[in-house]
Amino acid sequence: MVSARAPQSSRRRGFSLMEVLLGIVVLAFALYGALDLLAVSQKTSVRAHRRTVALELARAKMAEIQAAGYQAVAALGPASPEGAAAFSFMYPAKPADFAPPYDAKTYQWQARFARNSENPDVFEIEVRVTWDEAAGAPETGRSQNSVALAGLLVKKP
Repeated sequence: MVSARAPQSSRRRGFSLMEVLLGIVVLAFALYGALDLLAVSQKTSVRAHRRTVALELARAKMAEIQAAGYQAVAALGPASPEGAAAFSFMYPAKPADFAPPYDAKTYQWQARFARNSENPDVFEIEVRVTWDEAAGAPETGRSQNSVALAGLLVKKP
């Protein structure tokens, strides 16, 4: 007599509990890495935006100074020391906030003017814009960042 019994498969179908748990652990590490990368990317983007805004503010302040002209800059500084063709000064004396129309509450500016000894009719100008941003960790406190823009201002005859 022939048995009509179907051959039983020794292979089980599906996943074991250990395989499922291992898959969840691997997926958790992958998600953690992706989220960490996303956070770093966002911080880098914010830092780049702040630097771009600071550079545009420095350009605008440099344009204001150059539009005011050599005589206006010379009037801001101290009297030239006797016999000294070269001297430099900071204006304002301490970094100052931007005045309207700029809406830049977190940024400050300061300009350094230097008269060249070889050509006293030329001011070398450096406009520096600074801003504070949280460094992220409470133990490190805050960090100060800055951009500087340099240019020349020539006395017109």
